Amino acid sequence: MNAHTPMLRPDPTSLKQSFALFPSGVVIATTIDAQGVSHGFTASTFVPLSVEPPMVLVCLNRSAQCYDAFLTSERFAVSVLRPEHQDIAMRFATRGADKFADRAFDTGAGTPPVLDCALAAFECSVADRHPGGDHIILTGLVERMRHTTQGGAMVHFARSFHAVEI
Repeated sequence: MNAHTPMLRPDPTSLKQSFALFPSGVVIATTIDAQGVSHGFTASTFVPLSVEPPMVLVCLNRSAQCYDAFLTSERFAVSVLRPEHQDIAMRFATRGADKFADRAFDTGAGTPPVLDCALAAFECSVADRHPGGDHIILTGLVERMRHTTQGGAMVHFARSFHAVEI
């Protein structure tokens, strides 16, 4: 750390600028509501939580259009995005967008949609929901998953998308 840079109290703008300097993977999280309608959002806060039992966590802003669907659904899926999925990441981050327009999703009876060509995908049952400031923290028990070692991953850093290749 630069010794000449003073530590400051966080304000929303400088806090967001500082958070943007932490590189993170990019995923989309999906669920289905009681009427069978699919919902989803782009997240950069996704964490492999536990191997035994197999668990993950993802964070959702309380102001998100899909908040109620994730609050009431007992299942969700997470698809890890590749660099070529930038358009999907942007669509799932856009309020009011037809997020499932391209039909590039595997859907099964009663299961949340999973991106066909995701680098990795996790189908989960909700283990718990925790308040986290302006977000809700969803923890999930991984029931099914798949992955490939072919290709790279998308990361978000300094407010833009980048590729990490294997």
